[in-house]
Amino acid sequence: MSTLTMPLDAGTVTFEILDQLQEHTPISWGGLTAAAGRSYSPLQGEAWPDYTVFPDRDDVDQVLVLDRWYDEDGQRGRTMLRLPRRTVGDALDHLHTRQPVCRFRASQEVDPFDPEGSRDLPALSVWTGPVIDAADVPATGPGPDLRGGRVVFRGRLSDRTNVLEDHPGMEAWEKLILEQTPALGEWVLRSGSHVIEDLQVHEHATELSTLDEVLTWAEQWLHTAYGSAYPMTVNSFVVSCAGAGQPMTVRVW
Repeated sequence: MSTLTMPLDAGTVTFEILDQLQEHTPISWGGLTAAAGRSYSPLQGEAWPDYTVFPDRDDVDQVLVLDRWYDEDGQRGRTMLRLPRRTVGDALDHLHTRQPVCRFRASQEVDPFDPEGSRDLPALSVWTGPVIDAADVPATGPGPDLRGGRVVFRGRLSDRTNVLEDHPGMEAWEKLILEQTPALGEWVLRSGSHVIEDLQVHEHATELSTLDEVLTWAEQWLHTAYGSAYPMTVNSFVVSCAGAGQPMTVRVW
């Protein structure tokens, strides 16, 4: 018989005890639940978090918040933040005032205070932004304004809408590109720029009702673009859209 583990309230979980929690211990905050102990993995297609929070080793009331993005000088955004209590819940409460927190994870990450990068510290990874399910995004006709948010497909969280346009130096190694025609009734699927010629695909589809159906349709061609003999599922994707009612472009890999 399995034992039911009640989630820990994030407001009671200090950064000092994060690395003492058993793996998969659930932590709850604001209606969200995350399992402690597993780092996010971009190699497995997971979107990069917007913030990573580390405890300051020299001040028991302070944390370091690292932004995802770098400035023109190549410096990553860094903010030292003093909290009422140095808990996961207090950190999430603060970040939620910047933009809605949609996902978080507690794990061990490389210590940013260590110049050699040889040590780990307990860390809180945080994803923000409004989220809409792909099943709620119409594939034909005018759609919602997705800018500044994320789309979720079968639990897989996309990167931010228009992240590639907003950060020109960023490159996605997409295997498939799905483009909605200006008439908003047809989708064109083609191979990404990094797919070799022998694996190129080019398809058209109509009568797709939602973005969920578009991504499901694209999956049947993903293994071809990878040169795989076996069916594959969407791991990573990102949406580009100029605004409500404008054609969407979706990159999948």
